[in-house]
Amino acid sequence: MLLPLTAAAVRSISLENHLALAAMRSGNGTSDTMVSLLRVLYMTYFLCGKDCPEQDLALFLSAELALDESIRAATMGLDWQLRAEQIPLIEQVLMRADELIASVPKFRYVEAWKQLESFSRSDRASVLPGSQLKMVSK
Repeated sequence: MLLPLTAAAVRSISLENHLALAAMRSGNGTSDTMVSLLRVLYMTYFLCGKDCPEQDLALFLSAELALDESIRAATMGLDWQLRAEQIPLIEQVLMRADELIASVPKFRYVEAWKQLESFSRSDRASVLPGSQLKMVSK
């Protein structure tokens, strides 16, 4: 488990992530596309670990707000998309994710996935410290 993910696995994960952004950019986004982008955002945070650099955290918080804006717009009947000026933020997250996924040992990826699963079962609005997201009442 100290070995990294296989090159094929890294390429597959990266491709899935970048295709999600491409779908949003082209105006063909869906709720599933948004879930993919949220997943990569939070997985990237978990892969950074407890000592997440401040510049990464700032990027993640900005990207989270951009994704939340898109979600809120979609709940009001608009298309699943990102504004053009938000796309570079998400691209930066994807690039950081690519770096981390290619370099962390497999066990770290598995741990991050377990953290994501735990979060998805919780009632928390975000995993990011300092997040401004508020949980929507059910």
